[in-house]
Amino acid sequence: MPPYVIFLRIRKELTTFTMKQNSKGTGAAGKIHPVYFLYGPEDYLIEEEIQGLLNQTVSSKERGLNLHLFSGEEHSGKEIVQTAQTMPMFSRYRFVLVSEADHIKEEGMEELMRYIQRPSPTTCFVLCAQTLGLWKKHQAGIENIGKVMECTRLKGRNLVSWLKNRMAQRGKKLSEEAADYLVEVVGDHLHDLDNALEKAFLSVGEKRTIELSDVEGIASEVKISTIFDLMDAIGHQDLEKAFGILEKAMESKTISFKKDEEPSKKVDDPVPLLLSMMAKQYRNIWRVKEMATQQQEAVEIAKALRTSPWNVKKLMDQGRYFSASSLREGILKCHQIDLSVKRGHVQKDLLMEKLVIDLCRPKDVTARSGSDETKNSGL
Repeated sequence: MPPYVIFLRIRKELTTFTMKQNSKGTGAAGKIHPVYFLYGPEDYLIEEEIQGLLNQTVSSKERGLNLHLFSGEEHSGKEIVQTAQTMPMFSRYRFVLVSEADHIKEEGMEELMRYIQRPSPTTCFVLCAQTLGLWKKHQAGIENIGKVMECTRLKGRNLVSWLKNRMAQRGKKLSEEAADYLVEVVGDHLHDLDNALEKAFLSVGEKRTIELSDVEGIASEVKISTIFDLMDAIGHQDLEKAFGILEKAMESKTISFKKDEEPSKKVDDPVPLLLSMMAKQYRNIWRVKEMATQQQEAVEIAKALRTSPWNVKKLMDQGRYFSASSLREGILKCHQIDLSVKRGHVQKDLLMEKLVIDLCRPKDVTARSGSDETKNSGL
């Protein structure tokens, strides 16, 4: 999470609309602790916790005088403590949020710890950070007074469950296949997934169950380009489309090939990643084709390969357009181009264009007839 993300997003939300009253965060119900330390890479869950606490402690009418946002990088410990010790104005609580708490210098940290040891009972004091950092040595002391919570990224089936529960909160059911697809295509960032859910919810009207067909078009807008798109174009020998995807990836340098990678994260040189993921995709298609010939179901293959059933079905679909020999050739050519790139004899752009041209050349695709070539190949 880049610096200021939580701080700026929350400040924007607070000045534009009242926080959602149905937040499921810590503060949605139960006891309010005087101090909270929220940390971890999943800023969505951190914001949700903050929203829940804020909804329970300070009403929208009271926030003008009793809500204070600080940055650990910009504000001093003395300034923060002075505000936290001030009695609330026409409210039961004063709410003090300190973003980027892991950027606070040790001197400021000691000053805040003195406050935390004897906090104001009328202040809800919330620190949030990417990591515990130097605060780790104070974790036990904070937990004696308040609560420390780590917000980690959800993975695998936990993400699917989160999506289904989130849609259920909106009054609709999300199918397992649609949830798998969203995780595979959008990634594991909850903000992106929630946006995709919102689009799906609005697009289906009165329909009660959201199926795979309802989310396919919506989620495809989220990513810039994917290896699946490129391999589809190569499999269909659509050179124009393949060139378009390649050009976009090379120019933008924002290739969302990895699910755990920020969609906007740029790479200095996309070629090595592109070649690596293309070769990996060829290998995955071959493995799925081989397992499918053994009459294994998509769910069994997904479990064996530790991927989603939707991903396996997509690989199966792509496998119809590749014979074992063309898969073997694809892996070999990716490896050869990678070596040429490392030697630096030819411009990378030209090498990648040549690779795509070679891979899109018409071939005898015996894979369509379900031949035994895949079973007998020594790939």
